Amino acid sequence: MDTIRPGNLKRWLMGAALAAALLPACTGGPIGDERGQGVGYRAGTEQDGFTSNGERGNVLITEINWAGSVTDDGVHDPGDIFIELQNKHPRPIHLTGWQLIIEAGSNHPAHANLSRDERPRVTYVIPPRVGGQPFQPNEYVLIAAKNTGAFRNVDYLIPDLKIPRDFFEITLRDVDDRLIEPAGSVEQEVFAGSFDLVTVRSMERIQQLFSNGGGGESSWHSYSYNDFDPGHAERGEFVAEGFKLFTFASPGKANSPDYSGNTSSGSFE
Repeated sequence: MDTIRPGNLKRWLMGAALAAALLPACTGGPIGDERGQGVGYRAGTEQDGFTSNGERGNVLITEINWAGSVTDDGVHDPGDIFIELQNKHPRPIHLTGWQLIIEAGSNHPAHANLSRDERPRVTYVIPPRVGGQPFQPNEYVLIAAKNTGAFRNVDYLIPDLKIPRDFFEITLRDVDDRLIEPAGSVEQEVFAGSFDLVTVRSMERIQQLFSNGGGGESSWHSYSYNDFDPGHAERGEFVAEGFKLFTFASPGKANSPDYSGNTSSGSFE
């Protein structure tokens, strides 16, 4: 064992004391309002106020239904929208206090001459989950504007939630304001999804293993099944009765297949 020389003993003791003083701050507990600093850890317990923080990529935006819903009688409701997330972290988390920042694009005449910093941007704070339970690993959850339309299995209800129908970017940040996930782009037309005056189709994340950034068009496709496809009933299980004929989405379920052929695909399950 190395011997500590007398001349270095005082410096060694001071360093050991400093390390011991810093240890609690590094190993647990909320980080308070020190947003943007090093990664802390919120266990999601009562002591933390049932809040959790995250790391980039541990929660994915897996589906965006910006086109609304259509009843079996052909009535279109453009406000019946949702955003689906999947927890890819190995621990349960709470999304209470996390932020969804939705930014409009520039193709609207009213926005054409605005800089990016001036364009409409709305921050929605995610409320506690309906029922209060945590977001489990690999689970899908829905954030929606309503739970009385086509989508009843809503986990987080934000009544004033709106998603632009042309250019938009959605950014997910955790309770400590750390970037978790982007989706869409204010510089490109909406990547996928549609309302063709008869049916609506959601915008779904491609289940690929690499280069799966939410800000890239190649990471998204429109809901691909039709009502005669064998997998459609399973994917649309949580679309409410009275909406199944013309509302094509997979809320709370794995996405429909990607038939584009432009990426190598795999399963996140």
